[in-house]
Amino acid sequence: MNKKFVISLIGAPASGKGYIASCLTEELISKYGFSAEDIADISTGEIIRREKKANTQLGQLLAANMKEGGLAPDVIINQMLIDELHRVQAKILILDGYPRTVGQVSMFGKLMKWFNCAVIFRDTPTDLILERVKNRRMCGGCGKGQEASNGVCEYCGGELVKRKDDAVLPERLAEYEKVTKQAVMELKKLDNNFFEYEGTEEGDVIARSFLESNTQYL
Repeated sequence: MNKKFVISLIGAPASGKGYIASCLTEELISKYGFSAEDIADISTGEIIRREKKANTQLGQLLAANMKEGGLAPDVIINQMLIDELHRVQAKILILDGYPRTVGQVSMFGKLMKWFNCAVIFRDTPTDLILERVKNRRMCGGCGKGQEASNGVCEYCGGELVKRKDDAVLPERLAEYEKVTKQAVMELKKLDNNFFEYEGTEEGDVIARSFLESNTQYL
């Protein structure tokens, strides 16, 4: 494998992208012989928080834009992501929720020239998403996500709380329908390496099927 392999996970909020990412990692390690160091999860949200905290030039631009109530501009997001993909030494790079806009799709098309790229799109109905998040919780101590059960974390015994972003889930879903769905349609036109799965398919099944279809990049 000469080029890094970039896997983009696209789907509505709470559609299970994080779970698919963990299934991909497990399959890559157990079946294809990669080490944990060979695989990196990359989130544009995490990069934004890091840049702002470090007060870099990009971080300052982001802070100024968001202070005025705006979203992070595509041009800044694209530049941050390019820098991150080149900086990270891992062989497999799993992107969570990028590209989200039509403007970001244009940059993703260019990434295909520098990296081996493929997209996993999980098409999950809104009613199924809302049903899934009803009992979704995270531990206030260790931060691990799990079902509500008895209100106690099964890993550390900490208190389970609702995720903050679940409180604004309807607004996030509306934004997804308005902005990201259009980006998905544009992504389909870019390349044949676009893999679409139903929201009812299990994450481990999706990971296994996807990797079996992309062994040339492993």
